[in-house]
Amino acid sequence: MGKTAAGKRQTPEDLKLSYIQKIHLFEDLNQEELKEAIRYMTIKDYAKGDYLFFEEDAEPGIFILIDGLVKLIKETQDGRTVIVRLVFPGDVFGWIEWGGKAPKTTYTAMAVLKSKVLYISNSDFINLAIKYPAVAIKMTCDATSNLLHAYEILKSIASGKVEERIAKVLLELADRVGKKKDGKIVIKLPLTRQDIAEMTGTTVETAIRVMSRWKKQGIINTERGYIEIINRQELENLLV
Repeated sequence: MGKTAAGKRQTPEDLKLSYIQKIHLFEDLNQEELKEAIRYMTIKDYAKGDYLFFEEDAEPGIFILIDGLVKLIKETQDGRTVIVRLVFPGDVFGWIEWGGKAPKTTYTAMAVLKSKVLYISNSDFINLAIKYPAVAIKMTCDATSNLLHAYEILKSIASGKVEERIAKVLLELADRVGKKKDGKIVIKLPLTRQDIAEMTGTTVETAIRVMSRWKKQGIINTERGYIEIINRQELENLLV
């Protein structure tokens, strides 16, 4: 467990408080309100490859990723696996049930890297949202944004060209976690070709073929553990 500058050992409450002070959902709460809010939260740690929950038996509740990387997975009716979203630190995922109404479909969550989350149960989040309406409003806005993003992904998979879909994913990752270096954009994530395929609704073979061609053309460079975007404009030209 970590220590403060004075050498004092931090309590779980200290850790939770330090975490949520960086989360936009709680930016309107003062210090005393934040201390009240963390009473509803539990810290959970997951090793790389661990499942946070499975689609068929997931409990409602809210997860806030503090550290690591999580992918949200959906199985299609024809047996394919689609990554509907990558979750980065500060992002919120999960769902809430109210008045006996539950979503018809959910998803599976898996830790791509060693990950740490704050978890709030369904009932605790409802109590927290009633006490602090600003949290509920921001959560609703987040949920709406994520829903629209998932819709765009599914629409792209259904109608977009493979090159367009892969280009869009790489550009979104560049905007989200890319770092500029020597005129290039470096996406340092442990994403496999299988992950790229599942994020774009295509086969591994197709993802390899497309990205290998782009590498030969000098548009991207791929190495184990990262992707470099060398010519962003060429990827943007593929979007319609």
